[in-house]
Amino acid sequence: MASAAQIHVLGGSVFPTRAKKSSPSNTVFFGQRLSTKPFLNSSRTAFLKLKRNGRNDRVGPLRVVSEKVVGIDLGTTNSAVAAMEGGKPTIVTNAEGQRTTPSVVAYTKNGDRLVGQIAKRQAVVNPENTFFSVKRFIGRKMAEVDEESKQVSYRVVRDENGNVKLECPAIGKQFAAEEISAQ
Repeated sequence: MASAAQIHVLGGSVFPTRAKKSSPSNTVFFGQRLSTKPFLNSSRTAFLKLKRNGRNDRVGPLRVVSEKVVGIDLGTTNSAVAAMEGGKPTIVTNAEGQRTTPSVVAYTKNGDRLVGQIAKRQAVVNPENTFFSVKRFIGRKMAEVDEESKQVSYRVVRDENGNVKLECPAIGKQFAAEEISAQ
């Protein structure tokens, strides 16, 4: 059985777009129709099937650099990462040997970034710089999250466009929830 994954692409050199920046992303399916014919000194090639503005397009052949597949379960409380090994998903353990990592990011007064269990442990002494449950703020406007913003120890503020920003006094910066989750 062929594996396939779905990603969202905003545009770029491989996936050119003539659309404005405010247009929705393209959906790309990849990993399908791998052939055994060499292409560009590679033993594997792939074709991408794109759906743009309701129209199906095909791009390729493209050289397959790696057939590794990684999945991220971004949870509100904990997150996990899995990789395909031998055709089966395997959970990747973190530096502490755990299969899940707390979805917590903190910044210390010195500006050091802490992630996971170590960030969670220091939350009591550094609450205003410890970010947890940020998933609830992703892609939302401040007007939508009034109640949720009262349930966290860090400041949730509105930017000039009404978007949610998370304030970090330790480093004097405001983050989008997506930026914190990417840590």
